Amino acid sequence: MAATTAERVVYASKSRKWNSRQCLKFATEFPVEHAGNIEWIRKADEELARRRIEEEARAKETEAARKEEARGRGTIKAKGDGRGKWIVVGIIGILVAMRGWQRWKENAL
Repeated sequence: MAATTAERVVYASKSRKWNSRQCLKFATEFPVEHAGNIEWIRKADEELARRRIEEEARAKETEAARKEEARGRGTIKAKGDGRGKWIVVGIIGILVAMRGWQRWKENAL
């Protein structure tokens, strides 16, 4: 059963990309729909390109933030993660204990 002219226009508007890019007769049989489809395809491609650029910019910002965070963690690790502080506390503790032992020894005699 053949489609009427009104049905053909409805079918033509439903498959924009295929009709306007693949079907060679579409441009001659439906010039108004073809022009609208070409404009729609151009806008869709521009929107896709804009989104891709935004996603790439967002990814670059995220990567820069990760690198900065890693750099910050790197400086803390370079300081020894606080081990040096405990070494100093241990040395001071040994010195205090030695001095206390010396005083006890002096007073005991």
